[in-house]
Amino acid sequence: MRRIDRDCSDNEKVVEMCISQAEVIRIALNDESVPYVLPLCFGYEKKDGERFFYIHKNRNGKFYELCEKDSSCSFELEGANELFLDDEKGTCNMNFCSVLGTGRLELVTSDAERLKALNLIMAHYDRADFDWDRRAMTAILVYKLSVSSLTCKATKGWRDNYCADR
Repeated sequence: MRRIDRDCSDNEKVVEMCISQAEVIRIALNDESVPYVLPLCFGYEKKDGERFFYIHKNRNGKFYELCEKDSSCSFELEGANELFLDDEKGTCNMNFCSVLGTGRLELVTSDAERLKALNLIMAHYDRADFDWDRRAMTAILVYKLSVSSLTCKATKGWRDNYCADR
């Protein structure tokens, strides 16, 4: 990381806030000569010091095929971004937070874990109360991304706005 002053990888408060604000997770899979990147809805949990993201996809398609070949991936999330202008200096910049990492995708096969994962996804979007049709579980695949490495970067302005006194 070039800007060491923005490294928040060891700041749990900042990492968790950034993840909670993220609307999508972008997952990059190996596809021969170029990465294959997809923006996806996600659920998240931290358990015994380990982080896990959950996503769902349909049963067919390139994502499924690439995961079958190589389950390693990279991912990216970003918290709320905010453009700020300095009229006096004639400059602009962005207050931001982002999380980058690597991990492994694993197909979730147990019905209980699939249900938990789908509920985590709904909870991430503040809809834990939604009574979704459980028959949908048969139409989709659920993946668990176990995080191997993670870095977090945030500007001071973002930290001041979103992590002060929380």
